[in-house]
Amino acid sequence: MIGLLSKDAEARAVEEFFEIFKTPWEFFVPGRRYDLLISTVEGIPEGLNARALLIYQSRRIGFDERFSVSLGSPTRSGQVEWDGTEFPVYGELATVQAVGTAVLHRRQTREPIACFVDSEPPAVRIGFDLFSEVAFLLSEGQPPENARVPTMDLHVSLLRAIMANLGISFIEVPPVPAGYDFFACLTHDVDFVGICDHKCDHTMWGFLYRSLVGSVGSALRSELSWSRCLRNWLAAWSLPLVHLGLRKDFWLEFDRYQEIERDFGSTFFFIPFKNVAGTSGGAAAPRRRAAKYDFAEIKEQIVGLLENGCEIGLHGIDAWHSPVNSRAELQRIREITGRLEIGTRMHWLYWNQASPRVLDEAGFSYDSTFGYNDAIGFRAGTTQPFRPLAAQRLLELPLNVQDSAMFYSDRMKLSEKTALISCKDIIHSLSLFGGVFTINWHTRSLSPERLWGDFYALLLSEIQRYRVWFGTAQQVVAWFRKRRALQFQLRGSGRAGVTVALTSRNGYSDPPFTVRIYNATSISDKSVFPFCEPTYTDRQWDSKEALEAII
Repeated sequence: MIGLLSKDAEARAVEEFFEIFKTPWEFFVPGRRYDLLISTVEGIPEGLNARALLIYQSRRIGFDERFSVSLGSPTRSGQVEWDGTEFPVYGELATVQAVGTAVLHRRQTREPIACFVDSEPPAVRIGFDLFSEVAFLLSEGQPPENARVPTMDLHVSLLRAIMANLGISFIEVPPVPAGYDFFACLTHDVDFVGICDHKCDHTMWGFLYRSLVGSVGSALRSELSWSRCLRNWLAAWSLPLVHLGLRKDFWLEFDRYQEIERDFGSTFFFIPFKNVAGTSGGAAAPRRRAAKYDFAEIKEQIVGLLENGCEIGLHGIDAWHSPVNSRAELQRIREITGRLEIGTRMHWLYWNQASPRVLDEAGFSYDSTFGYNDAIGFRAGTTQPFRPLAAQRLLELPLNVQDSAMFYSDRMKLSEKTALISCKDIIHSLSLFGGVFTINWHTRSLSPERLWGDFYALLLSEIQRYRVWFGTAQQVVAWFRKRRALQFQLRGSGRAGVTVALTSRNGYSDPPFTVRIYNATSISDKSVFPFCEPTYTDRQWDSKEALEAII
C-alpha cells in the first residue's frame, strides 16, 4: 500500500494520478504501516511506519538536513534524463546531491535531479513536485514541441521502477484489456457532408484553387503524384455536374469509411446547427467556421451509421464555453440520435481550462478535444482517458493524431513518408504504455483535393500489426470507467505476503482486465538502478466476482 502526504491543493491531481497508475494507495493515516510513503510536503512526521520513503520537493526540507542531502537553487522547468529517456519538468526543478546513486539527471549538465539516500527508512529524493506536474499536464497540457513525449506515463514508469528497486511488491491494473497491446479509437469530424452545400463561397473557391492550381504546384515539387493531380483536376471540372445532380457528390464519403474500417467501429462528430460560427474569446468566430449542412436534414445518414455500429457525437460550436449553448447542442444530438450518452469534440478544437466544467455540468459523457491543431502526440502526456481536474464525471479522451495537423501546409506539412514514421513512434509508445490511440480523420479527407485515403488505409494496417481492441469512443470510455470503479481492499497479511482483494462497482467487463502482480526484488547494490526491470505475473479478470491476490 502507498501512503500519500501532499498539499491540500494537490488532492485532485493525486487522485487522478492513481487512476492512471491503478494501484492501492490512500492519503496518509498516522500510525498505519505503508510499503511506500510518498511526500510532497515540507514537514515529514517522525516515527513513520514505512518500508521506504519517496520525496518529491524542489525546496530544502528538514529531511535534507538530517541526511546530508544538498539541493541547488530551484529553476523554472527543464529537461531530465532517465535511463536514456528524456522528459520535461514544467514546474520548479532543483538538483539533488546525496550519498547515493543518482536516478535522474539534467539533460544538458548531467547534474543529478534524483538520488537514493542512505537513510532509515531508505529513501529516494527527487527535486520536483510530481503532483504539480500532474496538475499542469491534465489542465494546460504540453506545448507542441513536447507533444511526442508521454510525460505522464514516464512519471508512472519511474515510480514503478523505484518501487521495484526498493524491493516493494505491488499490484496494478494496466490501462489495456487482457490479451491486447492498446485500444484504437477511429473518429471523424464532420465539417462537411457534401460540396453541393457550397456555392460560390470560400469553401468552393478554395477547393477549386487547391485542385487546379495548388495540385500542379505540389506535383512539380514532387509533393503530390501526377495521378493524384489528375484526380483533383477531374473532380474540379466535374463540379458543375455535381451541382446539377448528374454526378455523385465526391465529398459524401460515409460509405467509403464503412468499407475501409469494416467492423472496427468509429465515431462521427456532427455540427448541431447550420450557419452558426460561434464565438471565440468573446468575439465572433470566423464566418467560415459555420457548417452549411443541417444535422436534422441528414437523419437518413445518421440512422445508417448507427445501424452499422458507429457512434454519433457532437462537434461543438459554443458548448466549450457557454452552459446554455452546451445544453442546447447536447439536446440537438440527443433528439436526432435517440441516445442519452453523448460525447463531444469542439470544432477547430476550441477549448479553455473551464471547458471540462461546462461540458460536465451540461451532461456530456466525455470530451475528445484535448489535442493539437499543429502537432501530433500526447498533449496530456498520457495515452489514457482521464477526468479533468475541473470535472466530476466527464472523462477526457485525448486526441493523438489529426490528419490536417500533419498535412496542412500552414501546420506540420509532413510528407506521407515522414507522417507514417511519426505515427509509428506514437504507436510504439502505446505498445509500451497501453491506453488509447485516438485518430481524427475528417470525413472529406478521402476526397479530392486532399486524397488522404491511401495514407489512412496504410495507418490502419500499421495499427493492425499489434494486438489492438478497436472501439467507438463511447465503448472505450466505458471500459475505462469500469477500470476507474475498481477497488482494492487489504485483507490481512501472513508469511506469504499481503492479501489484496480486487472488487468492481460496475460488474462484468468485456474485454476483461489484466491484473498485474509485481514481485519484490531485493536490491543489495543500488548502482544497478534503473536497469533492474520489475518482474511480474499477469492474471485475466472479468470482474464478475472478487479477485484475491497475495503480494
